[in-house]
Amino acid sequence: METVRAGIIDDHEAVRLGFAASATREASSKTPHVTVIGGAPTADAFLGAGQGICDVVALDLSLADGSHPGDNVSKLTAAGYKILVFTLGDNVGQIQDAIANGAMGVSLKSEPIADTFAKLRRIAVGETIDSQELAAAIEVDTDFVEANLSDRERECIALYAAGLGQYQVARRMGIAESTVKKNIDRIREKYEAAGRPASTKIDLYRRAVEDGILPPLLPLRKR
Repeated sequence: METVRAGIIDDHEAVRLGFAASATREASSKTPHVTVIGGAPTADAFLGAGQGICDVVALDLSLADGSHPGDNVSKLTAAGYKILVFTLGDNVGQIQDAIANGAMGVSLKSEPIADTFAKLRRIAVGETIDSQELAAAIEVDTDFVEANLSDRERECIALYAAGLGQYQVARRMGIAESTVKKNIDRIREKYEAAGRPASTKIDLYRRAVEDGILPPLLPLRKR
């Protein structure tokens, strides 16, 4: 295979254009070359535009049309596309949904773009990114100081870190949204005091897994 034909589905045009431009820049130094032959803001738009069969498609999970990642993966794989999840990694539930429905790998947008293209090449020839590498995308520490969360705080982080928004957590817990925000702020303060900062949602997910509040996306690697 001399060229990997790739597609990109992301609702931000700048991301799609930057992705294609990066592939063009890299083409002179890597083989097989990654060539972006199509892009769209949604899975339906990609399929409807007759983009042609790509070897692999990089798929963002949080699209403006509100579509479910698992549904998008299912539709795309049914049409003959191999899928690499291309995401910020801030919603673990979405990643799980995509993997369960046939996505063959995960690349975080915070990774070097060269790493993403390397994964595209591997998936294009039918390789699934192995469990250890998927787990590494949301890696957790297994040597830590307890944050001593209350039962209510554990319930809150379980819902929020798994992917729900603050409003949804409030509805599930039967409390005000402002109370949810206070709980999350307090949880972050406790983790900070324990030397385990959790400034982002994915950090909170890592802490919840470390504390046994949520299951890991995949079995944790032994250190």
